[in-house]
Amino acid sequence: MYYSINNLIEEANRARQKVAHLMGETKLERKFYVLNSKVASLYCLPKIHKNPVAMRPICSNICTPTEKMAAWLVDEMKRYPVIHGKSVNNSVDSVEKLKGLVLRRGEILVSFDVTSLFPNVPVTDALCSLRRHLERYRVPPNHVEAYLAVAEVCMNQNFFTFRGKFYKQTFGLSMGDKLSPLLANVFMSDFEVDLEKERLFPRVWWRYVDDIFATVKERQLAQTLELLNSKHTSIKFTVEKESEGKLPFLDLTITRKEDNSVKFSVYRKPTSTNRYITCDSNHYGSQKQAEFHSMAHRLYSIPMEKEDFKAERKKIHEAAYLNGYDEEFVNKILRKHERKRHRRNATTFFPKLTNTIQNDLKQHGFWTAYKSNHTLKDLLCSLKDKIPRDEMSGIYEIPCKSCPAIYIGQTRRKFKVRLKEHKNAVDNDRPNESSVAVHSKENNHVIDWDNEKLKKCVSKPSHLNAWESMFIETAEKPLMNEDDAPITSALFQSTKQKII
Repeated sequence: MYYSINNLIEEANRARQKVAHLMGETKLERKFYVLNSKVASLYCLPKIHKNPVAMRPICSNICTPTEKMAAWLVDEMKRYPVIHGKSVNNSVDSVEKLKGLVLRRGEILVSFDVTSLFPNVPVTDALCSLRRHLERYRVPPNHVEAYLAVAEVCMNQNFFTFRGKFYKQTFGLSMGDKLSPLLANVFMSDFEVDLEKERLFPRVWWRYVDDIFATVKERQLAQTLELLNSKHTSIKFTVEKESEGKLPFLDLTITRKEDNSVKFSVYRKPTSTNRYITCDSNHYGSQKQAEFHSMAHRLYSIPMEKEDFKAERKKIHEAAYLNGYDEEFVNKILRKHERKRHRRNATTFFPKLTNTIQNDLKQHGFWTAYKSNHTLKDLLCSLKDKIPRDEMSGIYEIPCKSCPAIYIGQTRRKFKVRLKEHKNAVDNDRPNESSVAVHSKENNHVIDWDNEKLKKCVSKPSHLNAWESMFIETAEKPLMNEDDAPITSALFQSTKQKII
């Protein structure tokens, strides 16, 4: 069946109208609207720790017709967390659930892994699991239908572009869609509930997305793997056994002790190089410290034996030295996390320490964030297909070929659509439709259509007036515009700068 972006937009519009009706909130229609919708674009990330090296395909769903609906549903589902099944949130949660584990006679440590989980989860089964999950919470029927309507339209719009061609994913959940992790987790939780009824289901079983830690009788391992792979035609498991009493799980190394209890230490992949943001980088200090704070948090959150603790602390110091930091830099971070652990163990009160400026801004509804554009990825290449600027919305400029005058305008639609309207107004002598046409007719000037440009991409309609006013007030050339800037501000008038 032939599909175009207009078909996808129409489907999304029907879904948002249905959801707004079922939820009894008409404002949802406007909330779900996406300006200048486009088809998802595919890019791939290399999995260099695999042998042979594989690629992970990801669909960028930014500005797709269903992007805001998916984000809304994910936010709504926070009210109904998945409590059935046996999942963990992170490595610290894993430690909490495993720290009292004692292996029985004949048991070994194993990890099961679902091969390519997202692309192999059937959409129909995932939606059924979502329905059962909502019914467990006794969600009102009209809300259930609204949630499922959103999930269904988001999952069915699995089209994407790659190198200028259109494709459709014919099975499974799309990696990159905001709903995919939620649906995969709900599906796997139902999968585990069914498995628990089986006699061979492992005594210990904890899952993080598609990675599972378990203990099984060594003589029953082959049968257990066969059982797991027989439950669903598309869900296939692989297994890894402990080696020399050790097994990696998430960023932990779980080791069998002589008394059959387990201990924990930090695991690093063989591809780890300990290379992070270097000391001489121009990044913010908080960005340079982030990775070392992460390692220090892990060091003091995971209960380790004295030798393992010292070894991990030494590795943190080695990583700091490798990236150009002095010993005091890392010691200061380690002392901070050591004090945190002491407070955590000594009291139930957890003070929240924040920067003074950040605290003041938060009181007025502002959150600070730091971002650097000087990354290796930005310098080397872009993994996604670039969107042509004439396909975007924002602030544009049209110059005159006969004089220095320019026209500055805004458009919520694609730039090429608005530009075509200006051309038609000039060519067909319709000055009431365009100030560019007025300038051309009154002065008998020729418009320079070859040098028009989109000066600033703006995706949010509420920002257009401010950006247009900024460009109009700071323009250094005479303007064709007949109307004043939408917003008058002394800030615009006193600031003469070029906005890129």
